[in-house]
Amino acid sequence: MDNFKTLAKKALTNTAILYIISRYATYIIQFINSLFIALYLGPYYLGVWGFIILILGYCGKFDLGIAHSANAILSINKNNDDYVEKVIGNSLSMIMGLSIVILLVLYSFKYINCFNIGEKYNFDEYIIIVSIIAVLTYFNALFSNIFRIYGKILLIALNQSLYPIIVLLIMPFFRSEILIWAMLIAYSFSTTISFILFLYQRPVPFKLRFSFDLVKHIQIKGWHLFVYNTSLHLIILSTNSFISSYYAIDEFGYYTFSYSFANAIFLLLSSISYLIFPKMLNRFASSNNTQINNILGNIRVAYISLSHLIVHFLIIIFPFFLFFFPEYQQASPIFKITALTLVLYTNSYGYSGLLIARGKERSLGLLTFLTLLFNIGLTYLFIVTFKFSISLAILGSMITYFFYTLYTSMNGRKNMGLNSGLISTFIDVYPWRMMLPFLISLILIITNSRDVFFIIPFTLYFFLNFNDIKIIRNLVLKVIKDPNLMNI
Repeated sequence: MDNFKTLAKKALTNTAILYIISRYATYIIQFINSLFIALYLGPYYLGVWGFIILILGYCGKFDLGIAHSANAILSINKNNDDYVEKVIGNSLSMIMGLSIVILLVLYSFKYINCFNIGEKYNFDEYIIIVSIIAVLTYFNALFSNIFRIYGKILLIALNQSLYPIIVLLIMPFFRSEILIWAMLIAYSFSTTISFILFLYQRPVPFKLRFSFDLVKHIQIKGWHLFVYNTSLHLIILSTNSFISSYYAIDEFGYYTFSYSFANAIFLLLSSISYLIFPKMLNRFASSNNTQINNILGNIRVAYISLSHLIVHFLIIIFPFFLFFFPEYQQASPIFKITALTLVLYTNSYGYSGLLIARGKERSLGLLTFLTLLFNIGLTYLFIVTFKFSISLAILGSMITYFFYTLYTSMNGRKNMGLNSGLISTFIDVYPWRMMLPFLISLILIITNSRDVFFIIPFTLYFFLNFNDIKIIRNLVLKVIKDPNLMNI
């Protein structure tokens, strides 16, 4: 009992643990929100809401890599106060310029007839408020990266939690299209409050500056990171765009319902990755290959194994949720294959961070951009040419993630001086103990098997990866006992 009290006390005084707890709470709220949003909007208006979120996703990814570049530069030069202020000041100036461009682009959609897909969803009604959200999100993303470098993560947690909490409070009072407007207003309000708080609590001076050489340095590094991050996120966004264009609005509603649930899993896991990423870059930049290999081994076991375990479990319990949402019964196979698609990407975890820390942003960006083109071509083939059903529409992205993970890992292993051959890399990133349950689940989905049969891959995964599960448990206990393991 005393040991338990000691662990609990250390956990509650560890800001990193508090952040993760807040993310758990927030994702529980988002999960509840997703249920009621689906219920109160219905498939049609959920499709409209899914399209608005899709556009906000595009806006968020076309950030030219400024926030990511600033994060990478500041993580390595944290102790040089004068240089830090210059980087931040020039980054702010760049964000302001980017915001003007985005506003012009979005308003051109409203007044120039060049965005026909938006007519299907009446998007021109929402352009003004979407523009406000997009611009504030750029600034808040930069501020969040700055704050996490200095260990001020509680305000980051507030920034990430405020909107879901507000939606939870207001949602019972609205329905259909009015609920869409209520959520957009809540979104703009929460981003404004976060923006003000970030400015008020800033850990270092935020002063606008402009130095051509420093802007060039930030943008050159940021450009490759932008190509990498944007291409990576556009893989799934481009798939979502095809689905929104070539399927009925209510079918896109089913997909939005499924994708929201599946993506929630990885949002939770990404909250842990978000904390350790700056420290991971610093370690990769300053460690030798042997040390890096040990670091990668630990974080990959924890992150990848936990991801697969959670996905197999949620595939089992997802049909039970549909008892409360009879309108979304058709979403069951869509959720299963979407969850498997997203979890496949986690198998590349760690290698991309290594390449960034080693200054390989350019090659990584090129690889990811070519992967995006591959996904667009494959998804077009499956959806437009072969006319796959909505339940298999995301299959092109699954194949894309498979090859992306394989080739990114090959480059990472080569950079560490390890055997980067196809077979050695395949065994490393796709161990049979993980992929056998994965393939069984995929076959069960394609053959439209009964839900009860998905207990088989979950049970098989649990026993084949029992040692990994014990490692995850021990790692959690270590983090609680030693907060410095996650200090940033």
